[in-house]
Amino acid sequence: MPLPKQGSSLLFSNSFFIFITRFFPSLASLLVIIWYSRNLSPDVYGNYQRFWIQLNVIYPLACFGIHVLIMTYSRGFILGLLQKINARQYGLYALWIAGLSGLFAVLEYQSLGVNFVIPFLFMMAWAVGTIFESFLIVCRNYGSLTIINVLYAVAFCFIHWYVLQQGFSLPVLFTYLFVLVGLRLCIYAGITIGDMKRGAGEANDDFELSSVRALWLHLGVYDVTQMLFNWVDKFIIALLLTASLSAVYYNGTQNIPFLPLLMSAAGSAVLIQLAGGKKTEETANIIAYMNGSGRLLSCIVFPIFFFLLFFRHQLIITLFTEKYAAAVPIFAVAILVLPLKSYSFTTVLQRLHKGNIINIGSIADLVLAIGLMYPLYLWLGLPGVALSFVITTYLQAGFYLFYSARLLRVSPLRLIPYVDWLIKFIVFAAVFITIHYAFERYFTEKISLILGIVVMAIASLASLLIELNKQKKDGGISS
Repeated sequence: MPLPKQGSSLLFSNSFFIFITRFFPSLASLLVIIWYSRNLSPDVYGNYQRFWIQLNVIYPLACFGIHVLIMTYSRGFILGLLQKINARQYGLYALWIAGLSGLFAVLEYQSLGVNFVIPFLFMMAWAVGTIFESFLIVCRNYGSLTIINVLYAVAFCFIHWYVLQQGFSLPVLFTYLFVLVGLRLCIYAGITIGDMKRGAGEANDDFELSSVRALWLHLGVYDVTQMLFNWVDKFIIALLLTASLSAVYYNGTQNIPFLPLLMSAAGSAVLIQLAGGKKTEETANIIAYMNGSGRLLSCIVFPIFFFLLFFRHQLIITLFTEKYAAAVPIFAVAILVLPLKSYSFTTVLQRLHKGNIINIGSIADLVLAIGLMYPLYLWLGLPGVALSFVITTYLQAGFYLFYSARLLRVSPLRLIPYVDWLIKFIVFAAVFITIHYAFERYFTEKISLILGIVVMAIASLASLLIELNKQKKDGGISS
């Protein structure tokens, strides 16, 4: 069933703006990773990354799915929900965040010697800021978010540059970063209060708090397990191995910063669209939007995947220098998971409030990956650790797709644009095999890498324009 053109354009515009609001901080983080990898010793760089690893393991516990839950509902629903929560519940949550912030502060004080107060307040500001950002996205306050995050990204890069120029000091660096994160939180809070006042008349209390609480608990568990899945290998290696080996593994398993943002943006855009749709047409709309978002994402994900796969050596050596040559085979294994970034496998389950199924898949995924880490490490070394997470991610995707289709009473193949994906996969594979062979034969590594990036950008843009034009001719997103 085709959706109206307005549905297609809204899905794309919402996905784009949600992505762009989070793009600049991720870009700044990537630039700092490259810069610090080149200018710090592996030991010092490993200690620097330990702060972010521990932050990314603990802050999802502090948020506990609230920022994910918010994306499921409209502004009026959220405002009505806030009115139903009593002061005692707000107080208990404040204690929860404070306790986890204290744990984070203890870890940083013991490992890095950073003053206890700084990481304590840093964690609180980071977690609360994440929740505010989700609310502002639901309010579609994209302009303010984009401006704030552009300024944040510039300041983030400047602080890292300034501290490095003045004689590198981790305590000084994170003190300055706390001021930056705290300032962003204050601005978020001011805009949030304004949006809440403007939407006061939309407040909707026609729902059972118990059903929302059940979904929140499920989403909280899911978000925590997913973040653990993304970071637990780095966390364990940082604890058990040397800082230099941890740095090698971290660079080799570095998330391609913008792909998780794309997937998150697409999933959030679909949820926002469905939240305002008609219940009687929900199944058809879900199928159409999921196929449409899958086709759009694959236009970007597939060229990036094949570029990274075939140009992995040039990329690692050029960005991180020969110090991190050992990260190349780890990187080659880790990126095998990228094709799955063309689809948000939990969006349907989240929309249908099937948090129990989401959590079964998430917890099983995490437990199985941890169980495979050690045997695969003995067999393949650090690449084996990365492989354990690739294997279980594919199993999890299949599990979610099966249950999504079962709940909608359709074939799993109806939920994914598999013909479109297969064609793109073959075409992009052939293109990048050919250009890699040609560039490697006639150009130096750096020139080859630059040309590969140019081809990747052209291929992504051309594919995206073709897809958008196709959807426009079809009258919208069709299933």
